[in-house]
Amino acid sequence: MRYSRWASVFVVSLVLLLGLLVPAMAQVRGGTLVIAYQSNTVPEPDPQVTRNIGAQWVAEMIADPLLRYDNATESFVPVLATSWDISEDGLHYTFHLREGVLFHNGVTLTAEAVAKSYERIRDAANPLAGAGLLSPVDTIEVLDPLTIRLNMKSVFPDFLSNMDRLWILEPGSFTNPPAGSYVVGCGPFRIVPAEYKIDQSMVLEKFAQYWAGEPYLDKIQIRIIPDMATALIELEQGTVDVVQYGSGKDLPRLEALGMQPIIFGRVNWANVVINLSHVTDVRLRKAIMYAVDQQALIDGAYGGLGDPMYRMGYPGTWLENTKVGAAYDPEEAKRILDEAGWKDTNKDGIREIDGKEIDLYFPTRNQAEWVAATQMIQQMLREVGIGTHITMAERMPFYDQVRTGDYDIAWWLSNDSAEPPIALYTWDMREYWCVHQAKTPVLQLLIEQAESELDRDTRSAYYQEIQRILIEEAYAAPGMWNKQVHVMGPKAHGMLVASTGIAYNSHLWWKG
Repeated sequence: MRYSRWASVFVVSLVLLLGLLVPAMAQVRGGTLVIAYQSNTVPEPDPQVTRNIGAQWVAEMIADPLLRYDNATESFVPVLATSWDISEDGLHYTFHLREGVLFHNGVTLTAEAVAKSYERIRDAANPLAGAGLLSPVDTIEVLDPLTIRLNMKSVFPDFLSNMDRLWILEPGSFTNPPAGSYVVGCGPFRIVPAEYKIDQSMVLEKFAQYWAGEPYLDKIQIRIIPDMATALIELEQGTVDVVQYGSGKDLPRLEALGMQPIIFGRVNWANVVINLSHVTDVRLRKAIMYAVDQQALIDGAYGGLGDPMYRMGYPGTWLENTKVGAAYDPEEAKRILDEAGWKDTNKDGIREIDGKEIDLYFPTRNQAEWVAATQMIQQMLREVGIGTHITMAERMPFYDQVRTGDYDIAWWLSNDSAEPPIALYTWDMREYWCVHQAKTPVLQLLIEQAESELDRDTRSAYYQEIQRILIEEAYAAPGMWNKQVHVMGPKAHGMLVASTGIAYNSHLWWKG
């Protein structure tokens, strides 16, 4: 693998994630863990409103899901549910809840609370971020105070993958909230309203009655530090304990200073997304696809963390093998453009279409690796005669810009559930982050057929067809299967990170 030079880092990180080193050290109670947050506002206080991984860290601190995917065992493990049963026909999921779990306001967890949390998320009048995750569900039944059943519209074998982003909240806190309060979860920490300053920081204090045990930390502070360089300086100085999404290029220096990298990623990818309502000619899209040098991006912008992405199925899984792929081939890109008749008549290096130079709008996020990748892609495209112009924006404005279609092409990073092992999240038209700005009914039908099929061979055939269409129509330019990294300071311990990048089990984190 191309990130093999970080293999030792990955092994150490994995050991830390598994908690195998923790027993050798004495966990210390107390203290405040400070996390640098790259945005201009702190995360939303409502877990089910969060729409990005960084904010979902906080969601995971203040509320729990019924279950969670465990990276180490590659299986689903109980959280608020102690166990679950799936009917033989795959249409009924029955969850058995923990007894005696308390919400932060002292109310006891019941199946009714779970049902109301789920109904709120999928309320047709005002759906929240997780509405798409619950779209396969037809009806919700409360069988007894600690048992709930979800009845599916049709078979959906990957439904458990959806559930670790569905956090349970106390219904009274969102149906009739007291003035000045926030929604209430049953996680290890709770928001301190007086210290919630949207443009500065937010503070969470431990919930001593947490069902899995009293948290070690007293508090967790989320501090706004938009600039990565500033965040890393503070990490080195000890005024920050954790930095989200560090750079692979910084790892050697940070390790030498005693910092602890946590490398993560499974179905995590980056590609050049294309606004299909703007770039309608498949020949231009194919030229873009073949002009992108995946390995150069990995090495030049990401410090070698990642693997080239030639197809949509994740390497080493049951969806890896396919004859359809797209590798770097600038001569093929030039051949396509030549054959289309698009030439550089004024010899400035940019081809013309119908007398106008190709000039694609290429916005980017003002983060170092993102900008570096965008500038490298701009040069790759120019080398085959495709012109672009770049603008820069803060994190959330850029995300919203791409989501709403104010772009022609963009470098875009995505994280998805571990199963199925295929990069499809941004292609599902039911999802909030479906960014390609065009209806793709054939793809959508195949996605829904695959997700409603129990037989793996049949599912694989659907996914293979999806891959063929995506590559042959050049709906995007595959870039890389990226490994990402969070960095802990030398005094932070016990952090676990899911393959999507969300940190969890914050009751086990400690400083010492």
